[in-house]
Amino acid sequence: MQHDPRANTQVTEVALPAELTEPLPDDASTATIIARTAAETALGVPGVHHLGGIAARAADQLRKQLGRSAGTAGVQVDEQDGALEVQVAVVVSYPHPVLDVAAEVRQQVTAATRQLSDLRTTVDVRVLDVHGPFDDEQSPLGRVAEQATDVVEQAAEATGEAVKLAADATADTTKRAVDATVETGERVRDSASESLALASEQAADAASSAKDAAEQARDVVVGAAGRTRDRAADAAGAAADAADDAAVAADAALDAATAPRHRDQP
Repeated sequence: MQHDPRANTQVTEVALPAELTEPLPDDASTATIIARTAAETALGVPGVHHLGGIAARAADQLRKQLGRSAGTAGVQVDEQDGALEVQVAVVVSYPHPVLDVAAEVRQQVTAATRQLSDLRTTVDVRVLDVHGPFDDEQSPLGRVAEQATDVVEQAAEATGEAVKLAADATADTTKRAVDATVETGERVRDSASESLALASEQAADAASSAKDAAEQARDVVVGAAGRTRDRAADAAGAAADAADDAAVAADAALDAATAPRHRDQP
């Protein structure tokens, strides 16, 4: 037996459950440390058989998974408005007086938690059951607690499944949106490519038409020049022939003028 000068009561050393002997993480919050300390202190009070019932432990586990508070087996610590609310659930060993055990747990847990924090702290002790020689078999309360545990576990599983379904739906929606965006981009790109190809074809057609028109104009000019050249040559030939005829006529006239006259001509 050890004497606690703050609590003015006797504290009994007991073997702690494995979950209370595991080292706390370096970044453990004040609420987590207080929960561990409250559990260890309550287990040391004479008449406390164990902390928490099946349903209480399952509810504590669910609250911790949801990140609402800190706790350990049979102890729940909530920090609200600058104050700490500590709830301790105990099972009292027969034949210890239930009210005395609860009062002792409240006193010792209050003294222990005040050493860890300056926040205003309230301690609520709940007696879940009394354990005695007649509890070798599961009591009706234990059966009810076990059923409650099943309900809590099912609720936790349903919550996890709902979260998973929501995450899957969000991922699927995001994937569809990305696919739609990619498809729209590909359509825009294809449309732009088709427009560019059509414009290129039209430009090529226009260039070909311009080339054909230029060739036709060149042929017209060349033909006209050839025809003009031929006409000029024909005119020059005619002029030469006319000149030759004129020369012949001139020679004939000259011969006629110079020929001797007959005597019988007056």
